[in-house]
Amino acid sequence: SECQIEMGQLFLKIYIILILNMVILKNVQSEIFIVAEVNEEIITNLDIDFEKRYLVSLNPNLKKLDKKRITEYAKDSLINERIKKIEIQKRFKIIPNETLLSKIIGDIYSSIGISSLNEFESYLLENDINIERVKEKISIEIAWNNLIVNIFENEIEINQNAMYKELEKIEKKKVDNLLLSEIVFTINDKKELKSKYEEIEKSINEIGFEETARIYSLSKSKKSGGNLGWIYKNQLSKEIKNEISSLNVGDFTKPIVASGGFLILKLEDMKSENIEIDREAQLERMIEFEKERQFTRFSTLYYKRIFNNAEINEK
Repeated sequence: SECQIEMGQLFLKIYIILILNMVILKNVQSEIFIVAEVNEEIITNLDIDFEKRYLVSLNPNLKKLDKKRITEYAKDSLINERIKKIEIQKRFKIIPNETLLSKIIGDIYSSIGISSLNEFESYLLENDINIERVKEKISIEIAWNNLIVNIFENEIEINQNAMYKELEKIEKKKVDNLLLSEIVFTINDKKELKSKYEEIEKSINEIGFEETARIYSLSKSKKSGGNLGWIYKNQLSKEIKNEISSLNVGDFTKPIVASGGFLILKLEDMKSENIEIDREAQLERMIEFEKERQFTRFSTLYYKRIFNNAEINEK
């Protein structure tokens, strides 16, 4: 009968759809595999693919690197993020700070030549990146910085008298004002220093200091490509002044030993000024600089400790 024929056709369609779904599911499953585990949290190849798109979109110069290097950067970036996220969530829930997020996102898209949030969202969609995922990743970094402040704020030591004495030395004199950028990194064994520095140096030569800082640096300044802004030479420690004294503009130092890790400084620009210092304003600037330096040291030490204690299995 016609009814039986229609029912037969309906069952055939349903059967074909089920078979197609099984084939699609099987293909999808076969394409997903675990790349690494961090404290039992998995990182898959799909996570790596997203991270590569994310890193390249926000750091276009990475396109100069071969695919293998970009994949390694993406995996390291995700391991770093998972370790931080797990540690943060032991203490508090990560709640996005919309005001701070908006400012950071604005800084990000401005740095790559985009003028509005709508244009940035369109740019991300073209690269198959959801703005909410970007906000989530930035929120983890904000929460990490908050964690470091919460843990170590009472351990920050500021010697304002010593700073004031330094200001008195340079008042109404000709002083060097330096525009500096930094890369802060750490290693697990002293034997790794040479190879780690060579790896960073190679990256600097290939994609520049700024992009390398975004990838390798553990400092908060990584978001701005390691940029520290203009700093009077007298504000720097004796050791750092000695290291940068022989640099020409555009040069960078060998690794400088710092508490908890190593520091590479680049001299971006330099100018000599006859200045009459606003002592109070300059003192505030020196205090903020010293706080950031100490928080970076604590952040590096703390991350190194939890990294060494983490169970990381790379496939």
